Amino acid sequence: MGLEGAFRSMPLAILYRDKATIYGVQEVTDEDGFTDTKDVAIVENEPCKVVLKGLKASEQSFFGTDNYDAKLLIRVGIDIPAGAKITIADANGRTTQYKRASKGYSGYLSHQEVAMVRDEKAKEAVK
Repeated sequence: MGLEGAFRSMPLAILYRDKATIYGVQEVTDEDGFTDTKDVAIVENEPCKVVLKGLKASEQSFFGTDNYDAKLLIRVGIDIPAGAKITIADANGRTTQYKRASKGYSGYLSHQEVAMVRDEKAKEAVK
């Protein structure tokens, strides 16, 4: 087994304790011929890992905000479009909404990375 095969067979999924549901936009045409867009699930309950980028209280402009950048680590082979909406259920059962996701970067053999921002408005809409 070459080096590439070794990376592909690494069980990174055992480190993934979170579950992602990723939504993308799809064009739909109704019976009258009008075209609209709707959110459709690309994947549901996909094992993943969320990594928070440096959170420094000194860099926050408003204390008490839940706005932060994060990175999603997920398996290669999922086509994640830029702008996707992502819902993460963590290992403790809490869900968090993310928006403004980047297109997935799949330059690694073992996983792909997606930059994303927490969506506070989605959290408020659930209340």
